[in-house]
Amino acid sequence: MATGRRVAFTFTLTFAGKCLTLRPKRQIQNRKGLTGMKRIASVCVLALGVAACGDGNPFTDTGGGTGGGTGANTINGTALNADLTANSVVFDDNGTADPSDDTLVINNLPFDNSDTTGGGYTNAGALPNGFQRFESPVLGTAGELRYFAVFRETNFARVTAVGTGDFVEAGFGGVFAERIGGGGVPAGRAASYTFTGDYAAVRIGTANGGTNDVQFVTGDAVLTADILDFDTNGAVGGFISNRELFASDGTALGPLNDFISLANADIDFDTATIDSSTASTQENGAALGTGNWQGIFAGPNGEEIAGIVVIEGSKTAAEPTDTVRETGTFIVVNGG
Repeated sequence: MATGRRVAFTFTLTFAGKCLTLRPKRQIQNRKGLTGMKRIASVCVLALGVAACGDGNPFTDTGGGTGGGTGANTINGTALNADLTANSVVFDDNGTADPSDDTLVINNLPFDNSDTTGGGYTNAGALPNGFQRFESPVLGTAGELRYFAVFRETNFARVTAVGTGDFVEAGFGGVFAERIGGGGVPAGRAASYTFTGDYAAVRIGTANGGTNDVQFVTGDAVLTADILDFDTNGAVGGFISNRELFASDGTALGPLNDFISLANADIDFDTATIDSSTASTQENGAALGTGNWQGIFAGPNGEEIAGIVVIEGSKTAAEPTDTVRETGTFIVVNGG
């Protein structure tokens, strides 16, 4: 049985604990066990502090594949929201082209029956735009919570977002964007570049409890990148529109009347990443929620941008006191 490439990144992680009150959950059925892993890609990222191991480069490729040439090859949401404590994702296709047996192992989320020793989130089906839905393993143990995630992989990038509705507030979660094999910034030119692609998010409410507070959101993402202006930092900005809402089981709930604005951000040319900037949900000219977004160029010539978005605020203009946290991610492709 052949074993595929393993990519491992190692860090020392420190973060302050946060106490949240659990709310009761519905009774759910146990799932079958998981098969052995055949192809594994690991993403380990920093929460509040990084200490490199081995050769001093925390992004060392230990598996013989093509290593990243720009330094940091992953970004995550901990710096955007301290409750997004998840610090690694391991994706396994189990040696098949069938996504239904894919698994994710997500570390550093309490009570999800998954950590670096095992416990895979199982594939629960696809959203219409191709993002895959995942659910945490259910073992029937006392205190376990049910987490939900979205995931997508392309030739140059992988993205993941995860959350749970089993806390009184939005609770713990995570969001990641990783480039595969490093990345670079597109060549400088007078004209800007336009990137288009898909967005998916886990949206956590605080009104009902359990799976009723978990929804998925999809959308169309458009980013514009100007490499030469501003002179030293360039600029990247965009929006997410045509947003659709789905229940935790994937049932379509209809369109949303809002869009997400991604304010202009600087490019870090040394690492081929996009600095954090403001993100806001807009409906009929009013801001429903605010937060931040961040991105990373993927592919040797900046063929793609993978990004993360974290926004908190009102669900709709008609429900100003019904608050939600949206933890989203996107992959957009350079159309020239």
